[in-house]
Amino acid sequence: MKNLKRFVFSLSTLILMSGVALVAPASARDGTSGTSIRDVTEATSTSADTSTTGTQTETEVETHANDLTEQFKTQARADIAAQKTHIKERTQEQRQKSCEARKTNLTTRMNNAVTHAQNHKAVFDKIYAKAKAFHDTKNLTTANYATLVANADQAQAAAAASITALQGLDVSVDCTSQTVADSVSAFQKAVKDTRDSLKAYRTSITELLKSLKASSDTTSDSTGTDNTSTNTTAQ
Repeated sequence: MKNLKRFVFSLSTLILMSGVALVAPASARDGTSGTSIRDVTEATSTSADTSTTGTQTETEVETHANDLTEQFKTQARADIAAQKTHIKERTQEQRQKSCEARKTNLTTRMNNAVTHAQNHKAVFDKIYAKAKAFHDTKNLTTANYATLVANADQAQAAAAASITALQGLDVSVDCTSQTVADSVSAFQKAVKDTRDSLKAYRTSITELLKSLKASSDTTSDSTGTDNTSTNTTAQ
């Protein structure tokens, strides 16, 4: 039963380590793209299954992703319109100079955003699959297990939809375009939504691991009691 505790403890530690990398701002990782997530990924496996599981179908995920994409674009247009009423309008030349100054950094962030998100989800998918396999293999009696799995499935599908929506934006920084500000704003909203959905997915897995640990502790205690009783009878 010590092995049960060690297994659950290892999964819990890994999900916490993944969370530390997740909350780091994207701009802080531009110089070392993907370094922290590769370290975590190599600690678990050389590859991970990024396919969605649970009750959500691929079609439903794709539909959700398309809806999110349009939502980001609509919100971005509304925000830009509101900002234009409160700030002094700059000339096209001024806007273009400002855009050119930020273009390299923005392009790097956009190119890395989807990869970072996919890598995070791959790690979470791996841990989630191991947690469910552990529960089934050890025949654990885990409180609210069905509810916890349903919540994790839903969070997993939402994360997949957010990543697909982010990828679907396919934003390019064209400083000569009149709508470049809209495109950048939509990208920023998509990144935030993706980060939030991954955090929710991580939280759902953490809750599942907590319950698995509690059930494994209970199983360990029960086994210890049975062994004591058997030994006493033999004496």
